[in-house]
Amino acid sequence: LIILFVTLNIDSFIVIFLFVCLFFQCDNAKGLKAFYDAIKYGPNHLMVFGGVCATVTSIIAESLKGWNLVQLSFAATTPELADKKKYPYFFRTVPSDNAVNPAILKLLKYYQWKRVGTLTQDVQRFSEVRNDLTGVLYGEDIEISDTESFSNDPCTSVKKLKGNDVRIILGQFDEEMAVKVFCCAYDEEMYGSKYQWIIPGWYENLWWESWINSSQCLSKNLLAAMEGYIGVDFEPLSSKMNKTISGRTPKQYEKEYNDKRGDGQSSKFHGYAYDGIWVIAKTLQRAMKYLNATNKHQKIEDFNYTNHRLGKIFLDAMNETNFFGVTGQVVFRNGERMGTIKFTQFQERKEVKVGEYNAVADTLEIINNTIRFQGLEPPKDKTIIQEELRKISLPLYSILSALTILGMIMASAFLFFNIKNRNQKLIKMSSPYMNNLIILGGMLSYASIFLFGLDGSFVSEKTFETLCTVRTWILTVGYTTAFGAMFAKTWRVHAIFKNVKMKKKIIKDQKLLVIVGGMLLIDLCILICWQVVDPLRRTVEKYNMEVCPQAQVIFV
Repeated sequence: LIILFVTLNIDSFIVIFLFVCLFFQCDNAKGLKAFYDAIKYGPNHLMVFGGVCATVTSIIAESLKGWNLVQLSFAATTPELADKKKYPYFFRTVPSDNAVNPAILKLLKYYQWKRVGTLTQDVQRFSEVRNDLTGVLYGEDIEISDTESFSNDPCTSVKKLKGNDVRIILGQFDEEMAVKVFCCAYDEEMYGSKYQWIIPGWYENLWWESWINSSQCLSKNLLAAMEGYIGVDFEPLSSKMNKTISGRTPKQYEKEYNDKRGDGQSSKFHGYAYDGIWVIAKTLQRAMKYLNATNKHQKIEDFNYTNHRLGKIFLDAMNETNFFGVTGQVVFRNGERMGTIKFTQFQERKEVKVGEYNAVADTLEIINNTIRFQGLEPPKDKTIIQEELRKISLPLYSILSALTILGMIMASAFLFFNIKNRNQKLIKMSSPYMNNLIILGGMLSYASIFLFGLDGSFVSEKTFETLCTVRTWILTVGYTTAFGAMFAKTWRVHAIFKNVKMKKKIIKDQKLLVIVGGMLLIDLCILICWQVVDPLRRTVEKYNMEVCPQAQVIFV
């Protein structure tokens, strides 16, 4: 327990006050004893500053209402303390663990990711963040397609995520489990251009080196799976060059802090502790101004643990906090700090800052040309199954159509020649009428080629069904006409030469026409019955899915 006496020069007034700065070990008994000893044996304290360990801080924060004390923490990030019904006198200058969730939502919207999955370690801290994230994403048109959790072995959960085609994974786990997760991701090939991992960004520098020996995968495989992950955490110091309430810029403060720290270990909470001192100073300043304006006889030195009026004044004054500090704009919303969240990306074995989210303005800023995805574009949030109509190749159709036209021109020339010379002896002996039927049948068959090449890319669905019937009739009639005429002529030759008595036998063309007509009549009866009983209809046939190599799309 550290008792600090602070002298502040505020608007030319020297105000001396006493407050308690509590830096507890994570020992409930020692922490509570230190707190209650300070209350019982020490002077009247105006506020409680501190509280790092969640277990101790939550117990003290819950009891502060009875002591009429406002507590301000600079390092307790547990989401549990955000419950204002349970902890009405608790404030913190550091954003809670849940503060990253609106930032994640903004990032998902920025890249138009509408389908995600979560992977959470079975620890209360991570489960609370995951549950809050579910509430944040609810109603934002973002689907949590799979929610997986694990205790020690994440491989089964990672495999389930892959089975559910989850491409954007929101993870909540510590460094030790992160190594195991990325090892499993490597084994399942859940990394690279098709996947994006978003995990906590508060891990220590080179965090994987401490845990790589406990995993089953090689260092190069782990780094390959980790490449490109995005970390999310609160910003320790503001990146803006504005002067803060102290007159220093965040950079100037950091330099002064490092100079005075020397070789001592740095804490990422030092900026929040510094801004916390200013929050208390400004709170007491507002409280004094209010008392001077409303009650000339009462001062903040009159505060005691039963003076609820002064306690309420302190509480209201702290709620009105709004200034620019070394950690950014210091504003409370229901006791929670509206801070700045930073995004980092793992690139070539180091963390690179790629953007930040301002909770006060609800804005996301992606730093130009810093974020690098493994592919040419951000990963898709799912496998896109795009139905593509199998079409007849237009060049092939054009070539066949050209050849068909040549065939029809030749057939027309033969038909013209046959009609023009029908009275010549040789042509007349070959049965010109039957020849004409063969040519006409061939031309009808040629015409069906044009109709068979007209698929769904050229005509509508309704027209396509009609076209199916028409081309079937044309091809059938054309083939039967041509084949029937040739068959009739062949039959006549057979009938003449089969005459063993060699008697003169004449089979006129009219009889051959009757044979062809009979064949056509049979075809027409079949076609009419087919059309009446079971007409041709358009159906869609599904083929096996194929992966498009140029994009994350599967064509069917």
